[in-house]
Amino acid sequence: MEIDFDSMKKAIDKTGGLFYQYRPCRRDIATIYDIENIRHGVVYAQTPLNMNDPFDSMIGYSSEKIYDNCITMLLDAVEIDDNTKVVLPQMLRSKVLGKIAELLSILNELKEYIITKQSLMHETNIPITDFVQQNIKRLYSDRPHCISKVFTRETFYIFASVVSKIDKIDITEQALNDIFNLDIHLSELYNEIVMIKDTVYIPYIKKFLSQLTVSCFSTSGWNNQLMWSHYANSYSGICIEYDFSKIEKFIGFIYPVEYVRQRPILSLNDLGIKGITLGNETTVDYGDPNMKSLFKYLLAKNVCWEYEKEWRIINFGKENTPLFLDLPFIKSITFGQNIDPICKHMMCDICQEKGIGCYEIVANVENFSLSRKQLREEDLIYDIHSEIEYIDILFQQTVMMSERANKLEIIFGNNQINFTLLKHMLFDTLDLLTNAYFLKVSFNRLCDYSEEDISFTDIPKDSIETLKMLEKFTFQIKEIEKTLNEALPILCLIKAISNSDHQIIEKQLCDLKELIEKYESIDWNTIYIGTDYPSI
Repeated sequence: MEIDFDSMKKAIDKTGGLFYQYRPCRRDIATIYDIENIRHGVVYAQTPLNMNDPFDSMIGYSSEKIYDNCITMLLDAVEIDDNTKVVLPQMLRSKVLGKIAELLSILNELKEYIITKQSLMHETNIPITDFVQQNIKRLYSDRPHCISKVFTRETFYIFASVVSKIDKIDITEQALNDIFNLDIHLSELYNEIVMIKDTVYIPYIKKFLSQLTVSCFSTSGWNNQLMWSHYANSYSGICIEYDFSKIEKFIGFIYPVEYVRQRPILSLNDLGIKGITLGNETTVDYGDPNMKSLFKYLLAKNVCWEYEKEWRIINFGKENTPLFLDLPFIKSITFGQNIDPICKHMMCDICQEKGIGCYEIVANVENFSLSRKQLREEDLIYDIHSEIEYIDILFQQTVMMSERANKLEIIFGNNQINFTLLKHMLFDTLDLLTNAYFLKVSFNRLCDYSEEDISFTDIPKDSIETLKMLEKFTFQIKEIEKTLNEALPILCLIKAISNSDHQIIEKQLCDLKELIEKYESIDWNTIYIGTDYPSI
């Protein structure tokens, strides 16, 4: 893979340039993001730690490979003889993986193999140590499979020599320690290895993943039936078609996913950890990360996902990583046959506003294929009664908003914040703000489509008071969000809040801020009931 824009552009053009995102469409916060992102020509990018595939969001590593990595670095930092340098890694590896008993068992099998071989070769008249030394190549060549899969040629030669010296008793951990004087190194290095894995590698890779964002696309087309089922809410969502051939500047690293059976593992060297220095305090030497290894890790998925034909846009860096990518090149939007009519109408309004082609998926009756038909303006029949019914439901739900706002204020009382209650309240608040957004959009659309005076419709008579309350609630939540965002770092610093609570609430506040901004970006329709505008 070439890490430059021109190479990426050629690879994109080779696919035909058309990329797709399948999205669910429910009357929820995710659909609000989709609506606003389409309107503003951006695509949301998120950290892999929040992705739906657990193998994307889970930090992948091999304990064995990481320990091997640590052992190699640590042995470079200590002075030991050549034989010990071969034996010590095997001992350390077995110890940290909890497999010391397995190693001792195989060493005793090695001893029995040597003794049996000496008897079969009729050379019992010489010391076993001399027998091993004189026949080491043949012993290695004839070794049983159980031994060959554990020892390399080098480690076999040394351990065969070791076990020949303790042929009268069973081989134990202490016996090996005594022969090689391992006690002075084994305990210290064991502790260092565990420390490096737990306090250097895992936190480092977690920080690395949190500082990059990924946006996922498919080149499989708008008619991928599995994608409609898995990602578009069982044909109730949409498929957005992008023309990536129009991308003329760098917006991130754009590469296809590689579908593999074995998961790639990042080593310490891949992450830029070049060495370890032992002293009063262990220090880690950092260098440049291996970008190709990082991309290989980020672009790997299980072969079971191959039907997705996925590509990813990846961005690195805490300060420069965008939350939203400029990608205004939407060619069309295809609606699932089961899409919610309110969501469909909202999407169609945007498509008309932005000049985006609108299509509807069609399941063919003669076979298992999908086709699509382009929607014309006469196909988009507006049902004012359904809109009024929907607005009425939203009005009823907003009546509860003042109560929820008061509860949020109670949580802040006396500087005693109940974080468990706060998390639940923020979830509720996000739901209610979502309803508020849809209410605003739906009410404005009703004003546009209604040919009669809006006051003669079946909208609740106290709608103005409800909407005033809604504006007041939004203002209160905006102030609380600001206060909480300022307080969270301090609360975390003084350990008044756990790391897990901090992460959950931080994500909720981020969603809350974005949702308030999206709500406030829409002005109330001026064709309102009389001139009484619902401001606070």
